[in-house]
Amino acid sequence: MSENNKRIGPRKNYMVESQLNDQESNNKLLVLNQRTDGGITTIDLILEPNKFDQFGSEVRLTFEEYCEVINNLVETEEKEWHELRMKDQINITRDAIIEATMIKYAAEELKLNKDHYSGRDINYEKRYDGEGRFIGEAVIITFTMVSVLGMTVVR
Repeated sequence: MSENNKRIGPRKNYMVESQLNDQESNNKLLVLNQRTDGGITTIDLILEPNKFDQFGSEVRLTFEEYCEVINNLVETEEKEWHELRMKDQINITRDAIIEATMIKYAAEELKLNKDHYSGRDINYEKRYDGEGRFIGEAVIITFTMVSVLGMTVVR
């Protein structure tokens, strides 16, 4: 069998290398990626796992902001709350606090006005180091605005 047909052995993982390069070149607490496609504008706010501790020590919700987040969560989830497992209740609460803190930072430091974007979603994406070892999850908040027809996306 020739060298070109060799199928077994280590392969380069370009996704991991790309993530690693992005993390090493990133000196911001939150990365803001904006793109427009067919009249739909999306903005991703990305908090990398290696910036989480620094972010948590530099940005905090005030007590009033924290209470507002919890009260909004209670209003939103009140009907289904009793059906959720404790793990889900904890995750929903954690997501709401992280989301509010990231949005506060984006509003203050990046001048992002969340009211211009009607759709909002929070996701987690796994991150790996150069050897492919899991190092944590990036938190990604995606804002969406549909400007072509003056429509808004209902969350």
